[in-house]
Amino acid sequence: MSSRTSRIVLGGLGAFACVLGCARPPHAPSEHSKIAVVEFSVSPRAEIESYGGDVASLGMPIAEAIAEEIRDDDALDAQAIAHAVVPDGDLIVRGEITHVYGGNLAIVLTSWVCLVCGWWTGNATVAVQGDVVRRDGTVLAVFSEKVRTNSWGERKSVALAAEITGKRIGEMVKEGEYHGGHPGNDGYVADGFLTR
Repeated sequence: MSSRTSRIVLGGLGAFACVLGCARPPHAPSEHSKIAVVEFSVSPRAEIESYGGDVASLGMPIAEAIAEEIRDDDALDAQAIAHAVVPDGDLIVRGEITHVYGGNLAIVLTSWVCLVCGWWTGNATVAVQGDVVRRDGTVLAVFSEKVRTNSWGERKSVALAAEITGKRIGEMVKEGEYHGGHPGNDGYVADGFLTR
């Protein structure tokens, strides 16, 4: 094969690979999409453990973290909105908090002595589930997510877990690659938001 032919073949393969690898997934929002992220509610079946704070107050920070992550893509516009506001967007992200665990500092400190014994067990947890719908109300995707993390203090730990949860969901929406939202997935609760 001549060098000219080799360059043409390699150039064609490179362009084909870019088309396959660079194309947006089918569930990814199109450029310049307007995305409304509704403040997350608390599921009536939410499991709240060892947390003295107001769980409902986590709903807006989760929505804001989702919108912020989506806006990292300059071609997308996302805004977090309160429950009382009628959502207006090409896509609407809705969800509910399904689990909050405030963590247990004693377990976290004990696990530092024995890392193999369960370093994750005392960490704060926030779990959510929800969906993404089009303007006409048709469901584009469902999701659920659960994050365990630790910071100093119950409220800071839970707030950090809520923020990380929001960023992960924002990444799902931005990339169009969703996970969870079905029985057995982290964050999913039966008879919750996704089954109404």
